[in-house]
Amino acid sequence: MTIRLLLLALLAPAAVAAAEDYGPYRVSVVRVVDGDTIEVDVRLWPGLSARTSLRLAGVNTPERRGPECEVLAGAAAMRFTEAWLAGARGLTVSDVRPDKYGGRMLGRLRRADGADLARALLVAGHARLYYGQKRTAWCL
Repeated sequence: MTIRLLLLALLAPAAVAAAEDYGPYRVSVVRVVDGDTIEVDVRLWPGLSARTSLRLAGVNTPERRGPECEVLAGAAAMRFTEAWLAGARGLTVSDVRPDKYGGRMLGRLRRADGADLARALLVAGHARLYYGQKRTAWCL
């Protein structure tokens, strides 16, 4: 009995922390802002949706401004995201939480086939892992 209580005490904080993330929600794409940010309409329930800016959790793509090499890489990342989303069906966003900068949400975007956009960007070389640390330059 004591071991069970100890396990429950250890697991309870993890359950509470996980409860802070939301989703999955069905979404439709309004526009691609850049490689890792998409404006989406989130279907909350029948007849109610909300438009928001969604930043992909766990990755960072080059910006579309700055040094020329970063602008070119940022444009390529954006084109990749647009192509990945083109004709996609059954898009969902999960693990949703507020972005540390405010005004955007962070989340994981997946297609009905289970493919994850952040992972696809990483595999294609258009993104780096990012968990809030200081960003490094794309141009060397």
